[in-house]
Amino acid sequence: MSRTLLCLDLGSQNIHAVVGKCYKGSIEIKKAAETVIPQNTYLDGRIEDFEELRYSINQLLNVNKIRIKNTVLVIQSTSIITRDIILPATDRQNLTNMVKYEIEQFLPIITTEYVIEYAIVDELQEEGLKKYKIHVAAMPKSMADSLLNLVRECGLKPFALDTHFNAVSKLFSREISINGERLEQGKTAAFIDFGHNSIAIHILTKGKLAFSRIINLGANLIDKEIASSFHITLEEAETRKFQNSNLDPNDMVEGSFDSFNSVIRSQVDIWLSEIQKVFQYYISRDRGNQIDGIYILGGSSRLKGLQKYMEQSLNTKTNAIDQLDIIRESKKAKDFSLREYINAIGGLIRNE
Repeated sequence: MSRTLLCLDLGSQNIHAVVGKCYKGSIEIKKAAETVIPQNTYLDGRIEDFEELRYSINQLLNVNKIRIKNTVLVIQSTSIITRDIILPATDRQNLTNMVKYEIEQFLPIITTEYVIEYAIVDELQEEGLKKYKIHVAAMPKSMADSLLNLVRECGLKPFALDTHFNAVSKLFSREISINGERLEQGKTAAFIDFGHNSIAIHILTKGKLAFSRIINLGANLIDKEIASSFHITLEEAETRKFQNSNLDPNDMVEGSFDSFNSVIRSQVDIWLSEIQKVFQYYISRDRGNQIDGIYILGGSSRLKGLQKYMEQSLNTKTNAIDQLDIIRESKKAKDFSLREYINAIGGLIRNE
C-alpha cells in the first residue's frame, strides 16, 4: 500500500505543498496549499535566510493543518548539473561506479562533493554491444544537506529530495490524458514551466526525459517593466499583469496600439526567442529529433492568451495543463490551480 506523503515544492516565488499518495496509477490529492517565499530568503536552490524560510514553511503547515511528517522536497537550481552519457549495459553496482567515473571525466568536479543520481532512459545497440543511455544529475552535497536540514528543523521527516525535471518526467512518462486528450508516448513533447525568476524546459520523447534546460528569464522582468512604464509598485504591476493582460492574437485589433500589453509582449517575445533557441539546439543534437507539441505550466502560464500567442509564434500546438485524468482530489483539495502544482504532484510519485 502506498503511503501518504507531504511534498513541498520550493519555487522562485512560492512554496507549493500537496498531501497525497500515488496508488495503482492514480494520484490522490488530499490537501493543496501555497505561500509566498519572503524576498532574499531562498534563491536558486540556496537557502539565504534559514530561519525565515523555516518560519514560512511552519506557517504554511499550521494554517492548513498539515500533520503528515514524511516529506519530499522538490527544487530547481542551476547548480544541479545534468548530463546524458552512454555506457555499456551492466549490473547496478558497476553502473554506479562507471557513472561517477564518467562524470568526473566530463566535469571539473569531485564526486564526493556531489549527490549523484541517474536513470536509464534508453537501451542502444552499438557494434553488437548492448549499451545504456543514462541521464545523470549531480547536486552539490552542501546544498542537499542544507535542504534536508531545513526539513528536519521544520519537525518533518525527510523522505526524498527531488528535482523539477525529474518530477515532471515521472508524471508524464506514464499513461495519462491532459485536458481530456491522451498524451502520445511515441511523440516528443516539451513541458515549459514559466516561473517568477526562470523558465524551465523539459523535453520528453518516447515517454522518457530526453533533455532539460533552464532559461534565466522570468515573470519578474515583466513586473519590473510594467512598474517602470506606468510608475506603479511591483506588487501593483504583478496584479495588473494577470488582471489586464491579453496576448491572444485573435483579440488584437489591426492598427490599434495597447501600451500595457505591448510591454508584456516585448518581454514574452524575448522568452519565445530563447525557447526557440533551446528547441533548435535539441533538434540539432540528433537526426530525427523534433518537437511535436508544447504544454505550459507554472504561475506565469496564467497570462491570458499566452497559449495561443506561443502557438502562433512557435508554430507548434500548445496547451496549458488544466486537467489530468490520473488526479483524484478530495473535498479539501478542491479549486487549486493544477498547473502551479505540477512539480509538487510529480514529487509524490516514488518507486511503487
